[in-house]
Amino acid sequence: MITANKGEWSELYVLFKLLGEKKVHAGDGNLNKLEVYYPVLKVLRDELERHLEYSIDKDIVIITEDETEIARINIVDFFTQSKELFKCIQEGGHGIGAFEIQSINDFLNKIHCKKVKAKSIDKADIHIVIHDYHTGMEPSLGFSIKSDAGAAPTLLNASGATTFTYEVSGGRIDDNVVDCINAINGTGCVIKRVKAIQQAGAELKFSSVPNQIFDNNLRMIDSNLPEIIGWMLADCYAQKDMNIKEAAERISKNNPLNYNLSQGHDHYGYKIKSLMVATALGMLPSKAWNGRYEATGGYLVVKSDGDVICFHLYDRNLLEDYLFNNTKFETPSKKRYNMGKVYRNGNKYYFNLVLQIRFL
Repeated sequence: MITANKGEWSELYVLFKLLGEKKVHAGDGNLNKLEVYYPVLKVLRDELERHLEYSIDKDIVIITEDETEIARINIVDFFTQSKELFKCIQEGGHGIGAFEIQSINDFLNKIHCKKVKAKSIDKADIHIVIHDYHTGMEPSLGFSIKSDAGAAPTLLNASGATTFTYEVSGGRIDDNVVDCINAINGTGCVIKRVKAIQQAGAELKFSSVPNQIFDNNLRMIDSNLPEIIGWMLADCYAQKDMNIKEAAERISKNNPLNYNLSQGHDHYGYKIKSLMVATALGMLPSKAWNGRYEATGGYLVVKSDGDVICFHLYDRNLLEDYLFNNTKFETPSKKRYNMGKVYRNGNKYYFNLVLQIRFL
């Protein structure tokens, strides 16, 4: 019995879909399918200790395990099974739990698939050999997969490394006021506590990203990025609006870093988009990043209607627009990440927020 959650089943769905259609279409920043497409020649998959290759030869998929042919499957079978699998993904399971899809078990045995999620040591969920119209070459490229078939996936997961620390500056802040602020509980309590800080005449002034690895990763992208994200994150809680595109518009209007915007340069938007691409394709907060992308091809998105859209790195602008237009900051667990509480250090008060980015 093979069980998986919706995100993991979606990875297998992408395998079936690409082989069944023999191509993948590009998309724009709003997830509209474009006429441009990339012919799929082969899909590579590491499963447990096995290396599997699915090579397309006209209307047949030749499956090899460690260079030994083990099966030949008609293209139509992959197309048909992709339809069945997607229907079951939409109907099956609740939340993020794992579930079985019995109707495709025979086909999984037929294609020698023993595990839904492929083995991965980097950000690439699937490796594809495509015919590249840009270069005429046929490279093997790694793609990260995100699926809208279930709950909205995260782009950047919260962790202890993604903590942003603020000084609670100005206003009528003392221990009694702090006790009253920290006593605010219930749904949305972090937003309510930020509002209470403002009502006390104080503000959240960005202080630091305590995790030095994440701080350095951000500064690899841009030396001012910790300050920019710190400002945006606090502003989103203050405005009760977590949409990243709208937050970028607000920071550009306020221009807290005093960039010269008179010539129309989008300093903030460019730097935020650069962070999002780096996060999508290679950068992990708690791991020192060398600036290289691990998902060398780009992004594959499973839409809610079953279409699979490709954002190839050659079309970086489209990938940037997609990430920028379709993400928000999200409040992670307050207790788990020790955030949203005013605390004293010496004669100053501080407040922590934790960065997490989720797709809309």
